[in-house]
Parts: sequence; C-alpha cells; structure tokens
Amino acid sequence: MAWRGLDILRLLAGGPKLTRELAEALGVGVEGARDICKRLAARGLMQSVEGVHGITEAGTQALAGGAEVVSGPGKGGCAERYKGSLRAKAWRGFRIRRKAGVDELLPLALGPETKPEAEAKARQNLDCYLRALTKAGFLSELPRRGGPARWVLVRDSGPCAPAWNKAQRTVTDANTGEVHHV
Repeated sequence: MAWRGLDILRLLAGGPKLTRELAEALGVGVEGARDICKRLAARGLMQSVEGVHGITEAGTQALAGGAEVVSGPGKGGCAERYKGSLRAKAWRGFRIRRKAGVDELLPLALGPETKPEAEAKARQNLDCYLRALTKAGFLSELPRRGGPARWVLVRDSGPCAPAWNKAQRTVTDANTGEVHHV
C-alpha cells in the first residue's frame, strides 16, 4: 500500500480538515490518517491543532513544485544497518586513528580467537572496502616505503560507515545520503 502523504496535502489545499474527514476521503482508518498527519507535521508540511489539520507554506510549495512526499528516513538519517560488522569497525578505527592499514585494523575488527581462514577472508574484504573508499574520496593511500599499504582518512562524514555495494559499484554515505559511483 502506497503512503498517502501527497493525497492528504491535496485535500488540505482546499482548507482545514478534521482527522475523520481525511480518513473518509482517503478510505483509511482514523489511526492511519492520524499517523500520516504526524509524519507530515514532523516534516513541516502541515500543522495540527486539536484534530484540525491545515497545510503550511512549505506544504503548499511542496504540492505546487510537484515534490514527491514519501515515508521513511530522510537523506543522511544515519541508520547504520550493521554496527558490529567488519566494515563498521574499520570505519570507527579510521575515525579514531586517522591513519591505518589492513594489518592495524584487523585486530580491532576481529576477535583475538579468529580462525586463519576467517582472517584471510576478512583481510580480503577489508582491502576491497578500503580501495572502494579511496575511489569514493573518503581515504587517500599513503606512499609505500617498503611496507604494506596504509591509508589516511581525508573525509570524515560522520559516525556511520559508508556502505560499499560491490555489485552496483557504489559507495553510499549513510551520514549525508550521498551515493558515489566508483
């Protein structure tokens, strides 16, 4: 079922309405209409006073501009899905240390009793992730002086780790909502 936020704004453009009137016009329950109104009010698109709802100037502009009003988190809501993942732990390590390599990040991200097979897989995963972050502009690879590769954090966008989608070749920053094609 589609979210009915835009439909409510269209109804309110004709004048203030009661929750019951909105529910009847949309064919939804009163609780459903009340929930949609709360979400629209939180975005500043409408205002409600004692069950009477009216559209705001921002709501009128959104309606006139043909803006799509959808439910769900806004851009940069930082809804990190895998806080305990290898990549999230590596990102936190970079935010603390500012410079690091795979050998320095693996002990932080893995437990002390990790099997060699799992460590090899994690090393490969982390190396791929760091190279993707480099291409997206979050990290910069430091010049090598005979040792393994190391990186420096050049763009710290926030606490949530950027997400690398290998299939689509994109890095999505959960802090800002930006998508970088690499």
